[in-house]
Amino acid sequence: MADRSGLSAGATRRDALAKLERPWFSGGTIVAAFVQREYFHSAPGAAHFEDGTVNYLNLPAVEIGLRYLDRVGIDTIHRRVAALGEWLIEQLGSMRHESGTPATTIYGPRSWQRRGATIACNFLHPDGRIVDERFVDRIASEHNVSLRTGCFCNPGAGEVAFTISRETLLGGEFGEGMSLDDYVAAIGLPSGGAIRASLGLVSNFHDVERFMAFAARFIDVGEIPTDLPPRVGC
Repeated sequence: MADRSGLSAGATRRDALAKLERPWFSGGTIVAAFVQREYFHSAPGAAHFEDGTVNYLNLPAVEIGLRYLDRVGIDTIHRRVAALGEWLIEQLGSMRHESGTPATTIYGPRSWQRRGATIACNFLHPDGRIVDERFVDRIASEHNVSLRTGCFCNPGAGEVAFTISRETLLGGEFGEGMSLDDYVAAIGLPSGGAIRASLGLVSNFHDVERFMAFAARFIDVGEIPTDLPPRVGC
């Protein structure tokens, strides 16, 4: 049922809910999804049916935003983001541990050609292992740096980035009671995702310099804590 506020609610018995099947899924309604395997594991119970509500009250902001972009100019934004992005990619790619080994791995082109304003990467331990993205998220919060970690609701890109084959995905069954962390360990993934830094119109060199100061925290990083939060579905 719904009223003029736009709020709605539904009620059903759990035994009836278990009989329902959906021909689609979206973020928050699944625990895991694998593109090459053509498989997804639903979130338990009512969570599988809770897509959320479109923020329709903000739809007028689309027109306001487009008018603003038209005033600033797309070419101006492109030049600004390209200048920041080129510098940030160069700096991230040049990070080295004391031993000389790379401290980062960058996904996608290493130049600004055929790139957008989003840079996905992982920090590396001196021995080449990927630094757990959940630990990176924790350190980012301590430095007041805003970034995104995980698989970014794009498991297909994650499979390509980590060179995961279909056979690897088929090698482990995602069963009832298994967590995403359990599955990551079962098929031998180096991590549950990556980190992502996004640039835009309001970004400036102070922002990217602060990001690199934060990134320096992972040069010669030692062992990380084990009390990290569990991974959740993409």
